[in-house]
Amino acid sequence: MKNNFQLIIFDIDGTLVDTLDDIRDSANKVLKYFGLKKASKEKIKYAVGSGVDNFFSKLAVRVRDIEKAKKLFTEIYLKNLTTKSKLYPQMLHVIKELKKRKIILYVVSNKPQVFSEKLLKVLKVKKYFKKIIGINSEEKKRLKPAPYYIKKILLKEKIKSEKTMIVGDSKTDILAAKNSKIFSCAVLYGFRTFKELKKYNPDFFIKKPIDVLDIIK
Repeated sequence: MKNNFQLIIFDIDGTLVDTLDDIRDSANKVLKYFGLKKASKEKIKYAVGSGVDNFFSKLAVRVRDIEKAKKLFTEIYLKNLTTKSKLYPQMLHVIKELKKRKIILYVVSNKPQVFSEKLLKVLKVKKYFKKIIGINSEEKKRLKPAPYYIKKILLKEKIKSEKTMIVGDSKTDILAAKNSKIFSCAVLYGFRTFKELKKYNPDFFIKKPIDVLDIIK
């Protein structure tokens, strides 16, 4: 079934871009600084998606060290944003095709703003999105699944919620959609599995980026 969507909101990590290796490499340098054990790819995968504070909490960094960890991570990761990170296969084609169909594109991510902007700029896709919204340190209450930014976008664009869909790889994206009363599309090529995501009952599942075009008129 195809739907007449006018606005699509994308997540970044595990949705637009495979960022896992660069995040892991940078995070492990931070963990080493604090004398902590290296985190596996799987552990990093499940720590990503709910903001930097929560990310380091899940990696066993002590509360008193979180701010220092964030500062170190920012310094390291900014230099290695695209060492290994790349758009998922056919993602550029999908983005261009959505633009051809006159669909408005936004990014809303729990990734810090400074990372989000630079990453998509270096990967040469920033220009396709009307706005890239990441999170600043003082905006923890606005992290997905909070509907704050999605509702703000809907008001600005004057588009109804039923004409809007978020595409993401985690429960935070699905719950953000429900909290905003928009549609959700869960991706199965990202950082979470079908088993994990199905309990949150997204409106659609896709196995690869190109599949999103089959959902949209």
